[in-house]
Amino acid sequence: MATRVPAEVELIEGNEWERELEILVEQVQHEKDKVRDIFQQLHSLLAVREQSLLVELDDVVVRARLEVKEKIDVIQELQKAKEALDKELTKNKLREVLQKNLSTLDEKIREEKGRGVNVRWVDLEWKREQLEQSIIEVCKVVTFKEKPFRTEDYSRKLRPVWSREGTGPSRIEWPDQIAIDPISENIYIVDNKAHNIKIFNKEGKYLYNISTPKNPSGIALTNEFIYVSADNTIVKIGRSNHKTTKSVKLENYVFGMDIYTNNTLYVCEQYNLSILLLDMELKVQNRIILNTPHVTDRKSITSIKLYQDNMYVKFNNSLFHLQIFRLDGELVRCIIEETWIKLCDFFTIDQFGNIITPNYFRNEIKIFSNSGKLIHTISNSNLAEDEMLRCPLGVAIDKNNRIIIAQHSEKYNLIAF
Repeated sequence: MATRVPAEVELIEGNEWERELEILVEQVQHEKDKVRDIFQQLHSLLAVREQSLLVELDDVVVRARLEVKEKIDVIQELQKAKEALDKELTKNKLREVLQKNLSTLDEKIREEKGRGVNVRWVDLEWKREQLEQSIIEVCKVVTFKEKPFRTEDYSRKLRPVWSREGTGPSRIEWPDQIAIDPISENIYIVDNKAHNIKIFNKEGKYLYNISTPKNPSGIALTNEFIYVSADNTIVKIGRSNHKTTKSVKLENYVFGMDIYTNNTLYVCEQYNLSILLLDMELKVQNRIILNTPHVTDRKSITSIKLYQDNMYVKFNNSLFHLQIFRLDGELVRCIIEETWIKLCDFFTIDQFGNIITPNYFRNEIKIFSNSGKLIHTISNSNLAEDEMLRCPLGVAIDKNNRIIIAQHSEKYNLIAF
């Protein structure tokens, strides 16, 4: 079969299509190159923009860090200024308190020397030297640190650290509430039958006494005054001159008392089942009726201690003998139901919330936890003849966690564990 030869026209048309195709390919390639160039430009722009943003972000971070550092420096400067001010205020306050005690002792030494009686004014002069040294130390204060928290092992309190005989003016006829001065650590004991307050130093040595109205029972101390309850009267006595500066008669009989941190007296109205609040000028501010259903017979309260914004109140002749109330009088809980603790009017609380109460008839001191659990008993089983508990009544605890006991005894009537 013969092969067909394309006509000349057909060859010309084929060549034109090829040329057009080549042109189209060239155009497509050109467009591709343009698109690639555009993407490259866009990528370059994005890279530049990213770098610019990073630089801006670095600037923001640097400025923020500088501002934070400046604020930290300001806060540190303010903190240093506050610490310096707190230190100076504390030093000034301690100086003031110590100087007042120093003036009181100077006056007492002059009085006792002038009277020409056989008194222990040598002890007073020793205490004056101690106070002078304290003032010197206060001026050197750099920082005040809180005491580290610790728990007291009452099981180690088996024997007293000292025991004192009561003879002559130092004999306590019937002790009631005890207060301890936190500065001098002197022990102030209300003597109900002798109608006075007997003052001993921290080692139990007799110093002097202050006269009170008849039948005193409760006592509370401030830096300048002594507050004493006696029947239906409260008196305010100057600590420097031992003179009564104010006396107020109340509607009801009052007994034990304590001072709250806002300088308010909390006083037990003995048969009214209420707590009377007075300011430091003995003006009645409020009366709190104790909201408790746990009273079965005669309503009587004898003593109160304030601890962590709660009132611990001692009842007599009732089912529950120690109860905790909020400051508005609402019952929190009844914590001790021991029948025998109603035999004593007063108790105390240590810095950890443990409750310490004597037993007049059993010659014991019992320590309960804040929840009412008995944790230790001090009894005569391990004590020598001159160390024994003899009708303990008054109780207090000093800043060294020593238990101070005042007793109704003809011989050894002041003892410390």
